[in-house]
Amino acid sequence: MRLYHYLLIFVLPAIIACSGHRLPDGVLPAKKMIPILVDIHLSEAINNQKFNISLVRDSLPEELYLSVCRKHKIERSVIEKSLLYYGKHPGEYTLVYDEVLDVLNAMEVKSKNDTLRAARVGGFDLDTSKTKKSLPAEVKDAPQKN
Repeated sequence: MRLYHYLLIFVLPAIIACSGHRLPDGVLPAKKMIPILVDIHLSEAINNQKFNISLVRDSLPEELYLSVCRKHKIERSVIEKSLLYYGKHPGEYTLVYDEVLDVLNAMEVKSKNDTLRAARVGGFDLDTSKTKKSLPAEVKDAPQKN
């Protein structure tokens, strides 16, 4: 019985304190941060490829970051405040970032699967291992003229 009282005195307040956690004003919840962080990573990937795609402008990183803000209809200051908050709370940030990595990994797998699938355009296989032209059935069955 005494153990039960200790559990009530120490564990119950800890559970209540953790469940009543509120984010400060102006900080985005984890569910909203995940797609924003995914888009920020994608924009950084574009920025890293700027020399490959002939976009050599100093303002590109800023433009890409602002495009993420516009896409999600969120002020830059809200994103920055949220990033600062999560940076100071690594336990919460880790949970958010695990989800971000899951989304990015799923996008990478889908991208690889899409590029591996053979595309057919105009009766030709675009897969380089198959160079035969496929003919319609009526042309295959037609008598050959020599």
